[in-house]
Amino acid sequence: MINRQGNLDNFQPQSRILMNISCLPILGLLWVLALGISACTPAKPVAEADYSAKIVGSWLGTVGDMKESVSFRADGGFIAQLRPMGFISNTLNQGVSGTIRGTWAINGKNITLKITGAEDENVMNRVTSSTIMAFSQDEISLKSDRGEISAFQRETSL
Repeated sequence: MINRQGNLDNFQPQSRILMNISCLPILGLLWVLALGISACTPAKPVAEADYSAKIVGSWLGTVGDMKESVSFRADGGFIAQLRPMGFISNTLNQGVSGTIRGTWAINGKNITLKITGAEDENVMNRVTSSTIMAFSQDEISLKSDRGEISAFQRETSL
């Protein structure tokens, strides 16, 4: 309807609706930016006293030319699966996986693994240790006793 001044009577409420709808993409963009900025903040490091409790769970990483998945149990046991990397292995899943079992212990920044069993790997009855270089809730960086540095990310379930 047009009033005496030649204006639409219902124009104001409609313009508010249009303005609210046009703000949705901007609000969505602001939300995505806020989420992105929070994801860029550095992860809080795990205190050394909490290493043994916080390492429990499954981790994924690369060690040398092998992909490794390792699960640390609260009872001090671990199981690791290794798979060679390379074109055939990565694209066709043709790599032979090896499995290593054993126990783990953390003393300060050192983690020691005692291997008690292995399938498709030649590492029976070995003990190895690494130094924890960095440790956050979802990432851990280790330096082996041979000086190699490996990074692992916590495996998350969907």
